Amino acid sequence: MRARHRHDSFATAACELAFAIAAFGCGLFDAPVWLTGLAAVGMLAYWTWTRRVVMNRLRGASWLTVSTVGAIAIISIQAGAYWLGLASGGHL
Repeated sequence: MRARHRHDSFATAACELAFAIAAFGCGLFDAPVWLTGLAAVGMLAYWTWTRRVVMNRLRGASWLTVSTVGAIAIISIQAGAYWLGLASGGHL
């Protein structure tokens, strides 16, 4: 018998929110762009790790499509959070 993996959606969402808040903080405090890139790479690694069970079931074009859309979404979330932090830097 295989042990069933318990997936905690709220913990995953909270961790992903933490990465977006980190990117926002980088923009807010005018941190170097490479630091935001580090947060984006961390979020990509976390996303890959938490979705590994589902991603391992996909093959070929399906795997590539889901990976590409996921990476684009993560990068745009990180860039948007950084930009919002830069835009609100003088207002908070």
